[in-house]
Amino acid sequence: MNKIKEARQLRKISQKELANLLGITQQSVSYYENGSRTPDDAMWEKISEVLSVRTEYLQGNTDDPYGWELLEERTNLNREEIKEEIERMKKFNHVIGDVNDSLNVIDQAVNNLLGNGNTDRAILDNTALQLSKLKDELNEKYVDPKKELSNKTSGNNDLKIIHGRINKTELVYDDLNIDAYIKALEILSNARKEILKISDDLSLD
Repeated sequence: MNKIKEARQLRKISQKELANLLGITQQSVSYYENGSRTPDDAMWEKISEVLSVRTEYLQGNTDDPYGWELLEERTNLNREEIKEEIERMKKFNHVIGDVNDSLNVIDQAVNNLLGNGNTDRAILDNTALQLSKLKDELNEKYVDPKKELSNKTSGNNDLKIIHGRINKTELVYDDLNIDAYIKALEILSNARKEILKISDDLSLD
């Protein structure tokens, strides 16, 4: 039996309020709660988000609304580590979104501990990634795909970054400025290197 009703009552909201938040009818919520209808995957996720509990809890696969055991299994982090990170986040007022949304806070803490959240290193790594994507976009805009000199020279059909030994003027669209392309590419490349260097220079976590 699913636990949608228990989760709704945990949030202290009515069927009608839940229906409004989900954009469905109250009757649909009633059907979900009594098991006469089963939400599809997208609706399970939406209900989970609205009620701030794990989908696995809603589906009756665990008695823990916040899925502590599931998190420990999936991440190899223990509950105390996660709770300590939550306390640190709250101490520095560094919670993105609703600080009262337990699931939101827990997930942010887990992401921080895994290096994918809002830590210095994660933010800088993500910035470097965005710079790499900008380099790819720059190449796509400037390099004429019909000019295959880079592929013939390197033998790599997936080549995106132009090597120094290749005559770049033969790869850029004829109506674009090669100097502008080269300068922009150098700036992005250097910026990415400098951004990544910050974490090591400052021994950031």
